[in-house]
Amino acid sequence: MATTPVAPLARFRAELYQTALGLRRDALFELLDAVLTGERAASLVRHSLAPGFRRGWASVSDALSDGSLDAAALRRLFAATMPQAAVDGRLLWALDGSIWPRPAAKTSPERTWGRWTGSGLPESGIVGSWEYQWLAAVPEPSGSWVLPLELGRRDLAAGTATTLAIRQVRAAQAARGAGAARPLLLLDSHYDVGALVAAELGVDLLARLACNRRFYRPPGEYGGTGRPPTHGPAFRCADPATHGDPDRTQRDEDARYGAVTIDVWTRLHTQQAAAVELTVLRVTLARLPRREEPPKPLWLVWHGPELPADLRQVWGWYQRRFAVEHAFRFLKQDLGWTLPRVRTPQRADRWSWLLATALWQLWLGRDLVADARLPWERPVAPGAFSPGRVRRALGALLATLGTPAKPPRPRGKSPGRQVGQCPGPAPRCPVLRRGPPKAA
Repeated sequence: MATTPVAPLARFRAELYQTALGLRRDALFELLDAVLTGERAASLVRHSLAPGFRRGWASVSDALSDGSLDAAALRRLFAATMPQAAVDGRLLWALDGSIWPRPAAKTSPERTWGRWTGSGLPESGIVGSWEYQWLAAVPEPSGSWVLPLELGRRDLAAGTATTLAIRQVRAAQAARGAGAARPLLLLDSHYDVGALVAAELGVDLLARLACNRRFYRPPGEYGGTGRPPTHGPAFRCADPATHGDPDRTQRDEDARYGAVTIDVWTRLHTQQAAAVELTVLRVTLARLPRREEPPKPLWLVWHGPELPADLRQVWGWYQRRFAVEHAFRFLKQDLGWTLPRVRTPQRADRWSWLLATALWQLWLGRDLVADARLPWERPVAPGAFSPGRVRRALGALLATLGTPAKPPRPRGKSPGRQVGQCPGPAPRCPVLRRGPPKAA
């Protein structure tokens, strides 16, 4: 098997079935194949009509309600399958969150308030939901491929987004072997970089900053009286008068963005973590594609080794974070991540981990399938297919590989409920707040 082109995919599927799936493993595995090879389903039960699902329609919901997944085994499987891919010499990890809207699910526990954004009016709002945070590797310098490493749900016990991120990165690092390359973690603006640095996660950090952030320079010399100063002059991103001359500046011309200016200020720190030195970058573009007005500056914060000689590499690394946004859209629109109306968050966790393995199988099969493009799509080179194109052609490949799942066996009819049994209405669960309300 090791010499055949399909060996990595076949080995991944075999180890997934043997080590990561527990109860209802046959139904769970065939449900995953139905998602990968069937049409875009309008409901969860529609997956039972896919050719890869050989069981009855009731086994679909039974797999999620009574099945089990070993998250630790999945992390080890993901780490063992991780390709030696780097973007400009760095292994990139991206961390971001997305919600599973459940505004009308009054019987679903552990819902919290999350921001929902969609088409139509209103474009956004705060709804009851389950919020998930995904940690994924970005294996290519372009495109929409991401490889999930860890996912977690932000319930009340999970704490803040930064607290959950620390646990996720530690879990992903524990699944890797000794001597693995140090990744660069790409973050949005709502994570506490100082807390992440203090946690000593074995990663370098590159995060976006809100335009109203404030930093401090090193304190001056001690005057000999009073308490020694902790902070020096303030550096406010929104106030150019506090910036001073940058420590480094690079200007380039880009065919797409026009003049690109990157300014760097070093040896800054936050008010909460004075001992952690950070580097702040400001990326200024002359224009954006398909927009008339010039964009606002992009503020980034860096913690790691010395910045590369070409500062555009840092900007290019951060641009790869948006591959996670494409992955969320593919998960929701094509794979139906938030489609099932499951009642409990544990079933939602099971379904989310299952779809994480689907992204891995699509990646492992992208060099093994032919282009199944639509008539209005442009042809692309082999190996450069998007996840959607691979999914269209994956059915023929999986039919050749076969499935480790055992065929179904008839077990007769269920006796159903006993005479007079009445479970009663399900308990109602309110939407929970993550923190105490602010004082008026």
